[in-house]
Amino acid sequence: MSRLAKFKLSRCEKNGAQYWALYVPGYMLPGKKCKKMLFRVKSEAEQKRAELIAASKDGTQEKTLTPAQQADARRALEHLAEARLNITLAKAIELALPLLKSSGAYVSVNALLEDFRKLKSSEWRPKTARGYTYAARKLAEQFGDLPITELSPSALREWLDSFGKPTFTAGIARTLAPAFSYAVRQGMLPASPFARMEKIKLPKKQGIDIFTPNEARALMSAASPDSKAAFAVLLFAGVRPVELTRLSWANIKDGFIHITPSVAKTEQVRNVEIEPNLAAWLKAYPPAAPDAPLCPPNWKRKSQAIRAAAGLSGRQDTARHSYATYHLAAHKDKNALEANLGHTAGSAMLMRHYRAAATPAEAADYWSITPPLN
Repeated sequence: MSRLAKFKLSRCEKNGAQYWALYVPGYMLPGKKCKKMLFRVKSEAEQKRAELIAASKDGTQEKTLTPAQQADARRALEHLAEARLNITLAKAIELALPLLKSSGAYVSVNALLEDFRKLKSSEWRPKTARGYTYAARKLAEQFGDLPITELSPSALREWLDSFGKPTFTAGIARTLAPAFSYAVRQGMLPASPFARMEKIKLPKKQGIDIFTPNEARALMSAASPDSKAAFAVLLFAGVRPVELTRLSWANIKDGFIHITPSVAKTEQVRNVEIEPNLAAWLKAYPPAAPDAPLCPPNWKRKSQAIRAAAGLSGRQDTARHSYATYHLAAHKDKNALEANLGHTAGSAMLMRHYRAAATPAEAADYWSITPPLN
């Protein structure tokens, strides 16, 4: 049983002054050295002594093994003796921990989520980290103490469905699934419950949303002078909105927009060819400095106001869809468009969504949009 500290209190002298000295035993301190606390007033010393005694009693209660724990420890020691292993119980636990952790039966959902966060968080962008933190917290609220081997696909799907919107549900699943795939790779699970659950069905889209040439003109006309270059890159280079916010004018040179790893959503380098009308917009609205950000300050608020002024609020990815549609209609070069968009070579996405979405005449009208538009 743990010792109770006495916290001896006595008079002492230091530098000619009288003090009350309170002695704190070393075994209660991180440094394992006895500490002498000095007080000028006895009542203050006595109050501190009472606080330490109370804390010592609480700590003793926490450190004292319950009868069940004592019996469990005795059984463990008996097992070691029967196996004729000359090691301590603590050493046996130390050796067993890696094996226990490799078995998902002993790993809780909480532990897996935290281990995966520690492993991957240094690679995540802030938005990714925030998304994972939110999704992991929600999953932990429901299944945190459950061993990962007991998280069934049906229970997981029922929990996901409780969020309501299929698109939101699918986003939560995409965020959390990699943690369980990691558990499979580590041998903790035979298969991920996300891979085994019923697929989330998203509502079918009724075609893609693109701006008409006149809507694109309205956007460029409504854009303030410091926003015209940014909107032009959205409309006439198909850069993703999140990538646009990471671009600087230093990325625009030699007839290309250079999407570097720090800019790209997928961290894959690509060079987007600058169309003639985009070159005209970039020349008409040059940067204040060669390495200035492409987007002006308060871009999110400013771009929303511009879209509203043009009567085109929302429709966040429509500019990229428009670029792809009119580029394919004008140039009929699937490979070049895939490279500009950053799609996987040979993907069926372009032909499935953009092949017949605009006529060559509409494309010619779109690519004729040049400054000035007031």
